[in-house]
Amino acid sequence: MAASPVTRFALAAAMAAVTAIAAAQSGNDARPIRNDVPLQGQEVLVFRHQRLHRGGHEAYFRLSRDGVWPWFEKIGSRIIGQWKVVHPDRSAEDLEFDHGYRLARYASYDHWKATRQGHLLLGGNGPDYEKSRESLRARNHYSAGSDGAHFLEGVTASTRVYFMPALEERYLAAGEQQSAGPLPVRNDVAWPAPEIVAVDRFDVRKGHAKSVIARGVRDVWPYLEKVGARPIGLWEEVFPPESGFEARPDHDTVFQMMRYAGYEHWKAARPEAIARMGGDGRDYDAYRRALGLLRSATVDRRVIFLQGHMYHSPPKFMPGIPEAFRRAP
Repeated sequence: MAASPVTRFALAAAMAAVTAIAAAQSGNDARPIRNDVPLQGQEVLVFRHQRLHRGGHEAYFRLSRDGVWPWFEKIGSRIIGQWKVVHPDRSAEDLEFDHGYRLARYASYDHWKATRQGHLLLGGNGPDYEKSRESLRARNHYSAGSDGAHFLEGVTASTRVYFMPALEERYLAAGEQQSAGPLPVRNDVAWPAPEIVAVDRFDVRKGHAKSVIARGVRDVWPYLEKVGARPIGLWEEVFPPESGFEARPDHDTVFQMMRYAGYEHWKAARPEAIARMGGDGRDYDAYRRALGLLRSATVDRRVIFLQGHMYHSPPKFMPGIPEAFRRAP
């Protein structure tokens, strides 16, 4: 089967990087670096697929975390997480390979290109760089290819607080739930469960992506967060020049990533059931209206489930090497 355009682009960029790295290190040339101030740009996220040999995901993650990512984070990228595709919904599973995804942030598409095309060593070629290259080579032992990447722009979630006042109403215990509201609720203690991430991919009518994102962040996220879900982000797929992607003529694509405390939590948070956890107050009405906008704009929807590791970009101490250099003529 022929490689996709984005796969061919990624392979070409990787080969260019290897060639440039080899040239930069010939004769043991040291490449110290000084940096300019950060360039402003439109942040872009890269949601990259990995096809992995069976059982290799944890080793792939450890090599990434301990060897590859520290150098890439030094040059300004930020890793959000690394996950393996799971099938709690009994969807079809690839019996030959495991599948993984990594989500990473870049200051712009030009920033992403600079980290991939080895013409510029943004962080120098010290031992940290060598460790990253060594770990990349070791990580390739577990890799069996990729279906490519999605470039995303939109809203990446951060910790937020919400003040949603209680409605000034009083309630009496009833023998059973009345067919016609209201539905106030009390909640049980949190159930322990392995975390999963639901990735919803919405194909929406052309021109509707930005309004879907805005309403989702404003009206859907607060209600989902109230019932214990935690958003990672809501983004529109974009098609930078030279990326190998082309925009579809008939629809846009929106990705939402949301964390849940297990598959049972995800099921309980489906629109037809979620009021049993969160009640049917005005926040629920806003949530339903936003879902109505999404449904009216959506032409296709798919969901996959991931399990793995949020990275959180922990601090790293990589001391400078006591060397002396002077500016070359």
